[in-house]
Amino acid sequence: MKAWLLYTLARLGIFAAALVLLLLLTPMPWYWATIVAALVGLLVSYIALAKLRTTVALSLANRRGGPERDADTDFEDDFVDAADTDAADTPTVRPVSDADRHAARRDTDAE
Repeated sequence: MKAWLLYTLARLGIFAAALVLLLLLTPMPWYWATIVAALVGLLVSYIALAKLRTTVALSLANRRGGPERDADTDFEDDFVDAADTDAADTPTVRPVSDADRHAARRDTDAE
């Protein structure tokens, strides 16, 4: 059986069991019993079904596959790599703060 189906059925079963118990054992109205059963089902499934939830998440991640490569992505990667290698050849001093940046701009405008 697929992991997601088993996980869904387990969560529904926990909710149904909590709802039946609340309806039979408490004088609570049905709508409050449904809300409380949903909260109980959420908490119990979060604690008890952690391994199954991880299995479902991994199966969905594997099903999704990797990102596709296209010509545009390759071009951008090559462009960035070329810019990085050019920057390594000629080191530039970059201003650290806004004051340094404004001072550098003033110096360039004055020349």
